[in-house]
Amino acid sequence: MDLEEKLIRKTVVYQGKYIRTEEQIVRLPDGTEALREIVSPPDAVGILPIDSEGKVYLVRQYRPAIGQVTLEIPAGILEPGESSSETARRECEEEVGMRPERLDFLFGYYHSVGFSTGKIEVFLGRDLRPNPHAHTDPGEFIEVVLLPFAEIYQQGLSGKIIDSKTLLALLWYRQTVLKAV
Repeated sequence: MDLEEKLIRKTVVYQGKYIRTEEQIVRLPDGTEALREIVSPPDAVGILPIDSEGKVYLVRQYRPAIGQVTLEIPAGILEPGESSSETARRECEEEVGMRPERLDFLFGYYHSVGFSTGKIEVFLGRDLRPNPHAHTDPGEFIEVVLLPFAEIYQQGLSGKIIDSKTLLALLWYRQTVLKAV
């Protein structure tokens, strides 16, 4: 069975600084038409920074979309002309003040395939070096949290961590990197 939907037309409903939304009229495999609402955020990068003692650098910050403070790995959007690895290093420095000398790609994923084009690539940052000149972006209020991996992993399993990129980074690291050791 052919499951692909054929685009008939699309209309940009909103174009903001970061987000674009479209309404798409598509033809379904059975020949009928349907409306699809698509959100296009910028692609982003997350980094799991782990020091030589197995402690993870995380950030606590308020997320207005869900109305609560979350605990997350450092992350941010790709700037024009910037590679995902450059973004990972930059965000780690800006948000937790540490520069990863070693950076390994872990995985990439689409965070909400039902209606969003947004993709996140996640890296593992090691051999961390302090950057005393690092600073957060204007208007960004975050608190750096340093926890042993085992503790943050348990917080993920218990439901205290609710951010998808952080949960996936913790699971991926435990299942691929720690299992290989």
